[in-house]
Amino acid sequence: GGLYHIGCDYRLMIDNLMDLTHETYVHSTSIGQKEIDETPCRTRVEGDEVITSRFMEGIEAPPFWKMALRMNGLPDDQPVDRWQICHFTPPSHVLIEVGVALAGHGGYDAPDEVKASSIVVDFITPETETSIWYFWGMARHFKPQDAELTAQIRQGQGNIFAEDQEMLERQQQNLLQWPDRKLLMLNIDAGGVQARKILDRMMAAEQAGAGA
Repeated sequence: GGLYHIGCDYRLMIDNLMDLTHETYVHSTSIGQKEIDETPCRTRVEGDEVITSRFMEGIEAPPFWKMALRMNGLPDDQPVDRWQICHFTPPSHVLIEVGVALAGHGGYDAPDEVKASSIVVDFITPETETSIWYFWGMARHFKPQDAELTAQIRQGQGNIFAEDQEMLERQQQNLLQWPDRKLLMLNIDAGGVQARKILDRMMAAEQAGAGA
C-alpha cells in the first residue's frame, strides 16, 4: 500500500474510485482498455452503501492483468472475463474487487485455478476543503508471498496513482477557478452521485442535531 497527499476535495476522490471508466484514458498503459468505456456500469444503493459493478466478457487482458495471469501460471494470450466491483461506505471508504478469469469459466465466480484477482482498499481522510490524505492497500490472490512482486506492484500502482493525482488536482483547480459553475454529473458518475447524496443526507442530519 501507500500514503499520498492530494490537493483535492475528498468527494472528487470518491467520484474517481466509484466509476473506473477513467482507466481507459488515464491508465491506458497498465490497467486501462477501451472495453471499460464501452461496458455499462451498474449502480445500486443498499442502505448507506453504494455499489457499482462492471463485467466485461471475452476481452483481451490489459498489461497488469496479463502479468497477474502469468504469475498464477495461466496463459496471458487467451480471452478473459474481467470485473470491477466498487463498494462505498460513508464517510470516505471505498473497497474495490477487481480481477480476470479465463473466458467461459464464470468470470467473478470462476474457480481460483483459472483466475487472478485482488481487493483494493481506499481510505480517504479530508485535511481541508481542498486537500486529503489518501491511504490504499491491496490484497492480491496471485503470488501473495512474493516480496519482489509486491515491490513491483507497489511501484506500478504508485505510477497509476500519480496519474490520478494529476487529474484530481487539475479538477480541483478548475473548480476553484470557476466556483460559480455547477459540477457536471454525467450518468457514468452515478456511483459518485449516489455517494454524494448519502454524504449530503448525513451532513444535514448532523447539522440538524447540532442546532437542536
